[in-house]
Amino acid sequence: MKSAHYLMIGALIFIIGTMFQIQQVSLNNESKQNVSIITKWDYQWLNESGRPFSAAWADDADPNKWEKADPNSPMTKRANQATALLLRVQIPPLPYATPGIWLKRVYGTAVSVSIEHQNNPIYQIERSYGYDVNYALLPLTGIDNGSSLIILLRLSEERQSLEPEMVVGDYYHMLPQYERFGLIELFYGGSFLFIALAMVTCLFFLKREQRSMWMSLCFIFFCLGVIIVSYSPAFYHHYGAYGKPLLAGFDIALFLIAPALAVFFEQVLGPGIYGMTKKFRQLLMPATAILVLLWVLGKTVVPSISLSLLEVLPVTIMGSILFIILMIHSIGYASKGNQDAIILLVGHSVFTVVTMLEIIRYFQDETYHLIYWKWGLLLFLLSLIAVMGRQFSANHDQLVQYSQELEMFNREIQRSEKMELISQLAASIAHEVRNPLQVTRGFLQLLGEKAVEKDRQYLTLAIEELDRASGIITQFLTFAKPQMDDVATFNITEELYTIYDMLKPLSVMQSATLELVAEPELYTVGNADKFKQAVINMIKNSLEATTEGEGWIRIHAAAERKEIVIHVLDNGEGIDQEAMNKLGEPYFSSKSKGTGLGLMVTFRIIEAMNGTLRFNSTKGEGTAAAIRLPAAAAPKKEAHTPD
Repeated sequence: MKSAHYLMIGALIFIIGTMFQIQQVSLNNESKQNVSIITKWDYQWLNESGRPFSAAWADDADPNKWEKADPNSPMTKRANQATALLLRVQIPPLPYATPGIWLKRVYGTAVSVSIEHQNNPIYQIERSYGYDVNYALLPLTGIDNGSSLIILLRLSEERQSLEPEMVVGDYYHMLPQYERFGLIELFYGGSFLFIALAMVTCLFFLKREQRSMWMSLCFIFFCLGVIIVSYSPAFYHHYGAYGKPLLAGFDIALFLIAPALAVFFEQVLGPGIYGMTKKFRQLLMPATAILVLLWVLGKTVVPSISLSLLEVLPVTIMGSILFIILMIHSIGYASKGNQDAIILLVGHSVFTVVTMLEIIRYFQDETYHLIYWKWGLLLFLLSLIAVMGRQFSANHDQLVQYSQELEMFNREIQRSEKMELISQLAASIAHEVRNPLQVTRGFLQLLGEKAVEKDRQYLTLAIEELDRASGIITQFLTFAKPQMDDVATFNITEELYTIYDMLKPLSVMQSATLELVAEPELYTVGNADKFKQAVINMIKNSLEATTEGEGWIRIHAAAERKEIVIHVLDNGEGIDQEAMNKLGEPYFSSKSKGTGLGLMVTFRIIEAMNGTLRFNSTKGEGTAAAIRLPAAAAPKKEAHTPD
């Protein structure tokens, strides 16, 4: 999955670079062009409701109702009941070899451009849907200076500010920029759609718990891609026949993006403070379904439903509430040091601030073309991808940790089964061998009472050897299954210092350094003698593994939460991973004369005290062992009453 993340991040970086390059080329070309911006024109509002669009609407203009627009007196807002706008633009002097006029932005669902007092239009376009942003580059070759262009616009229902943007210059010099006009949005939105498609193909390779986050981010990319593409006038200019389904996709994307964001944030940050994110998401799902149903009805059987009101008001309310909730929760989690929340907060905040400033600017001037929100959006999407990558990485780390714990658990089970087998075998041997030994010992005692002094000496020696054999069998049984007969609370610190005093001479003989650092008053429950036996076995192993004259063994004991942790570290030869996995198994030893029973009994003693023993070693660098035992409270001292 990391390769998929790198692919998406690389694609976004490519998008940034390409957009920047396109924008820079456009700006450089525009600065090199010798163009004249048209700032003066005459205009007149028309009411042509109920009539099909035709260039003949211009004949309805009243010669006495022309209004003038210039930098000092801009166009007024749309007149009441006006369904069309008529512009009369006087062509300025044309000192160009191939003059042309670029209508950068004129607003209408139908456009007709003609020369004044001529019947046939030089440009005409009509749309059956409500998108009203148009642009066109028209040649003016053969047109006399001082002539006027008549531009007729059929107005959409929503827009109130309709001030056009027009420039005059050399046709072929303006042509490259005209061809690139709106290309940034097409490339930008198309890239998001491509990324969403790539994410869908990756969906089949994910685990079930990862699909919700991945799918929600895929929806976010898809919805934003549709919104950006549908915002570009280049699509409607070049592919006007597909404008209607694209606008329908724009509406659906507006409805779906809020639930997708809510699901993504819930997957990343959880249900939120007091479960607000989860609760709002649960309300958002049915509300979105209702809005989509009403939208479909308004498009089909119930045309009286106001689609513009349906799109603007509910989406604005839901989006505002969602952004406030997400902002509050991001700040709350970020204040607690949650790195995912910090990343989301940065991207979310930048996008929100930039978008709000753009919207405020748009409401002040409806002809303002939103520009900078795309860059804020890109930063927001990068933050979403970064968070998702961190989540997947955390899931991978958890999976690796789980696999390691499972492998360790399996080894523990195998070792326990071997221990159980050895325990049963040892008990069986002890039972079967002790009886004949005791019988033999009894007969030897009887013979000793009747034997002469010289023979009695040999019989006594035989009895002692039988007792020694019985002791070995008892010790073997203890190795396999140590018994905690005398269980009590004891001071680990005192026992460790006792062990230190016992083994200090041995370390001096080996020219090794033995160090002990232990916190005072560390208590646990168990058998103190068995505990000393286990620790002594470990320290002896460390001493035998160190190099004479350069070795050191360090023992450190401290309390951690509700446990006592004892670390035994050495700089010995170390052991490899394969051998370390077999530590504690009977008859396995890295020493040439070892049997493995010492470390086996150490494991059994620690387990009998409800503790754990873990080793970590690097070949050639040393070994670190950690004993963890449950901590206990210090025993209460008995009160002594005075005589």
